[in-house]
Amino acid sequence: MTLLILAIFAVLVNICGRKLVAKENTERNVVVGRINTEITEQIMQVDTKYINSEAIVKQVFYSRKSEWENLYGPEECPNDVIVTMLVSNEPSKAEEISEIGGSGSLIRGIYGYNKTLIGFAEYKFNESGLSRLILLMNMVIIIASLIVICFGIYIYVRIIVPFNKISDYPDKISKGGNVAKLPETKDKYFGKYIWSMNMLSDTLENERKTIRRISDEHQKLVTVLVHGIKTPAANIKLYSEAIATGLYDPEGKINEKDAELAGKIEKNADEIERIVTHAVDTANATIFEYDPEVKPFYRKEIEDFIREEYSNRLKIGRIKFEVEAEGNPLINSDLDGVCRIIRQLMDNAIKYGDGTGIVLKMDKTEEGHFITIADNGVTLSESELPFVFNSNWRGSNSSDVQGSGIGLYEARYIVRKLGGDIRMKINDNVTEVTVFIP
Repeated sequence: MTLLILAIFAVLVNICGRKLVAKENTERNVVVGRINTEITEQIMQVDTKYINSEAIVKQVFYSRKSEWENLYGPEECPNDVIVTMLVSNEPSKAEEISEIGGSGSLIRGIYGYNKTLIGFAEYKFNESGLSRLILLMNMVIIIASLIVICFGIYIYVRIIVPFNKISDYPDKISKGGNVAKLPETKDKYFGKYIWSMNMLSDTLENERKTIRRISDEHQKLVTVLVHGIKTPAANIKLYSEAIATGLYDPEGKINEKDAELAGKIEKNADEIERIVTHAVDTANATIFEYDPEVKPFYRKEIEDFIREEYSNRLKIGRIKFEVEAEGNPLINSDLDGVCRIIRQLMDNAIKYGDGTGIVLKMDKTEEGHFITIADNGVTLSESELPFVFNSNWRGSNSSDVQGSGIGLYEARYIVRKLGGDIRMKINDNVTEVTVFIP
């Protein structure tokens, strides 16, 4: 907006300036015409062609210069005169001399005896104050524009670009995961905002840990209760069936009233089993919700997300990170969901790996897209692999590592919502987790 205002102002200055300069030039032409006429009349009064016309021109000009300045004004009157006399009346010579002159001067012909062209007078003017003013104003406008442009570039580089990078941070921490803290900026423009976001991230993470711990305890409690209820419920059903068939009657006869009562007991036992089954399903359910929003995106966006999200953590931990991928195919899936899966796998690779390196492999086949996270470190036994994606399950290599045991369960839940699958493979102390996206 400021540049637009300066541009409009510059246009107005130049338009008005040109009009004023044109008016000034018109007035100078009129004044020069009058002066040149008076000089020509003085020369023509001498009835001979053998006179020093150049001397007459200068004598008349300088003798009456003050008078003309008082009459017409100092800006409109010429400051000096240069006389060029013709040595020949040849047209070519006259045309050559007629080109004499330039900026700040006007040329008029000098006529002598019998109104014959005998030379030219070049009337020189001082530099116009109006032209200097217009030039000065244009320079001021240019300098002001450069200052505005530099200030705009500074604002864009120092404020807008950093803010765009951190503006999606609230969305990241709202979706969970071990989100890296926002780094402090040197200029401190966003110091309070960054501090507040990091505090919010810590608070949410602590709350998530508390919820996961309570959920884990709740699941364990429900599991104990369920197993404690299932056996008595099954026994009640057996007893009711025995009563209904007359098993406990001394004569082995079926009592209709006892059979009716046994049927009601069995019905209630079935209801107890249904409630128990529902309690088990609820206890094993995930503590988060996810609804995929499928739309196309390029695979390079996954790599860009991982590099942006984990570059600082990997540098601090001095963990080598490599990406093995060819091309940049289009994926028709949920970018946010895929990034949540990869983020969980990256977190596990950093926590459980030995820090020697992490490799992100991405490949496309006719079936779909395969994304693999591979790391070196203490691996699980083959017997544990069938359970790694269960809720609240933690492996034998997690004794000294904090966690809730639902990360991989969460990853499998999301990838299955996307119509894909996830697998873990261990080979020579290398753990590979592969995600398939159709």
